[in-house]
Amino acid sequence: MRARTGMGWAAMALAGTMTACTGTAAGPTAPSAAAAGSTAAGADGSTLKVGAPRLVGPAIGASVTATPVLLVEPATGRFTSLIVTSARYQVSESATFASITDEGVAAAPAGGSFIAYTVQRAQRSGVKIYWRARVELDGAFGPWSATGEATVGGTTSGGGTGGGGGGGSRTPNPAPGQRLPLPNMLAQIQQWTAQRPDLFPSQQCPTGAKYVNNPWQDYIVDRLRQIDTRWGYNAKPTQTPANNNGRPVIAAGDEILYNWGSKADEGNTDEVYAVDMLTGHCGTAPAVTWRVFTGEEPVRWTGAGRF
Repeated sequence: MRARTGMGWAAMALAGTMTACTGTAAGPTAPSAAAAGSTAAGADGSTLKVGAPRLVGPAIGASVTATPVLLVEPATGRFTSLIVTSARYQVSESATFASITDEGVAAAPAGGSFIAYTVQRAQRSGVKIYWRARVELDGAFGPWSATGEATVGGTTSGGGTGGGGGGGSRTPNPAPGQRLPLPNMLAQIQQWTAQRPDLFPSQQCPTGAKYVNNPWQDYIVDRLRQIDTRWGYNAKPTQTPANNNGRPVIAAGDEILYNWGSKADEGNTDEVYAVDMLTGHCGTAPAVTWRVFTGEEPVRWTGAGRF
């Protein structure tokens, strides 16, 4: 478990004297409050003086895969600058978490904005599930988050580059006249990229054509769509084969779009956010970035023939 302070003594100062920690729980049962004295625990039983992590996704009421990706923000100290980036997740078919159907621990990457956990035990199709998270550090733990809920659609989340587009949950449409906020996924894209050295940088422009989707990009888009199917490619409507080594234009190989409105995804041109994921695409030194260029040029949402 990690904190951005990097030192276990910070947690001890917050939590009080602790008993020994046995590490990650072996089964789906909640860890006990390990405070040596009851005066060290908060009213909710927590032994780490931090706030509850804020739920990021999937959205309340979303339809998710049988092994969805759950995201929360790291928690900050109530009285110090401590930021805790490791969290325990619990999933249940009961809003009271009377029985746990999945439990595990995940940590955010260095500098990451979210803590992402992929449910390990496939949940039952058609069932509403509930989930929550709390940060943990050196045997101490903070309060539980608010409870998220979603309905299981039945498929499992994959991490490959094959077709299908990594279909997962979907954020509900915004209220009339409103737009959904753009999720900043930079930390997740950096983490996913680091997990696939076979794809990056060698497979971010394997054909030398900029306006064709590529294996690295397909992998990233699939992972994004496991979280929200509003993500897709940019068809790059102003480009032609003459600007693409003579090849048909399919999609910009370094850009993604997010449908913020109620229109259908495919062909959407005016209810989308546009993000550039790479500097140096098709160059000698590509690097992951997050540059929002919404409104700077014409764009069009596409599934690139994959979904």
